[in-house]
Amino acid sequence: MKQRLISGVAIAAAATLTLAACGGGGEAAEEGSGGVDGALSVVNVINGPLGDQGFFDDAARGMAAMEKAGSKIQNIQSDAENPAQWRSNLESVSGGDWDVVIVGTSQFIDILDETAPKYPEQKFLIYDSVVEQPNVASIVYRQNEGAFLAGVLAAQATVNPDKFPLATGSKKVGIVGGMDIPVINDFVVGFKKGAESVDPAIEVLVSYVGDFVDSNRGFDQATAMYEQGADVVFQVAGGAGIGVLRAAEDSGRYAIGVDSNQNPLHKGHILGSMLKNIGVSLQGAVDAHAAGTLKFGETTEYGLHNDGVSLTFEDNGDIVPKDIQDEIAAYSKKVVDGEIKVPTAY
Repeated sequence: MKQRLISGVAIAAAATLTLAACGGGGEAAEEGSGGVDGALSVVNVINGPLGDQGFFDDAARGMAAMEKAGSKIQNIQSDAENPAQWRSNLESVSGGDWDVVIVGTSQFIDILDETAPKYPEQKFLIYDSVVEQPNVASIVYRQNEGAFLAGVLAAQATVNPDKFPLATGSKKVGIVGGMDIPVINDFVVGFKKGAESVDPAIEVLVSYVGDFVDSNRGFDQATAMYEQGADVVFQVAGGAGIGVLRAAEDSGRYAIGVDSNQNPLHKGHILGSMLKNIGVSLQGAVDAHAAGTLKFGETTEYGLHNDGVSLTFEDNGDIVPKDIQDEIAAYSKKVVDGEIKVPTAY
């Protein structure tokens, strides 16, 4: 069966690019500007390492796509627990040698808000958060809408054990977040609304790892949910969420991935992955800046209506029946049309 992308964009080309252009942890960028045929030079300062198979890796795929299009690029990795290093890395590339400096996540808000005024000529781009400075363009995603579809999917699995053989019909599902912060709670409220829309009697278990890197703790928290009867657990915990996916296979249940297509990681156990199309949005923003149309000091929002978030069933082993996929697509259309209002934590 051919898998479909629910309210999504075709990002296969970008996703297949390697991360060969990734720089080492904490290295300063090389001096220089521009790429092939006037393409912009772009540096991505990461508040952690690559290899999360999700959020940061998807941003790096967007960077790789920019490089293929002719841009000079570099990814600067760092210690996930070292904000001083994040700040140092950011300041080291803010002196005008790069056309665009990219950062992401709410953990970078204060650092960028303090750094951007020091370098008024430097153009910055922040994704998944907002910094209100005249030289910063912000990108945010309606993760609550994508999580709503994940909630619908989880609910369909737990109420249809005849179609999902690893489900018990418990009417229990779970969500493991990285930290108890607004962006993660936006996933939580959306996921709850999706499950409720299918069956108000479904119970949603919620827990937080406390960070985005401890995959062992993610594994333990998901395992506890499965032991409480959860048929499906949705991970929104970055690298820590890889442990959630592992727990699904270990417990003989289902999980839902996030940020990147994580469906192939534990074949037969990952129902789908909710995508924030981060790499594509970054590439689009840099292209807009090259064309002179990106508005700094403003925020661009991506949701189901413009393919900024989506739910993919690709590479999941055909474990979600077509009629369920069609039903989820119908729910997506109701959100886009305004028939269903998805709550937000903001």
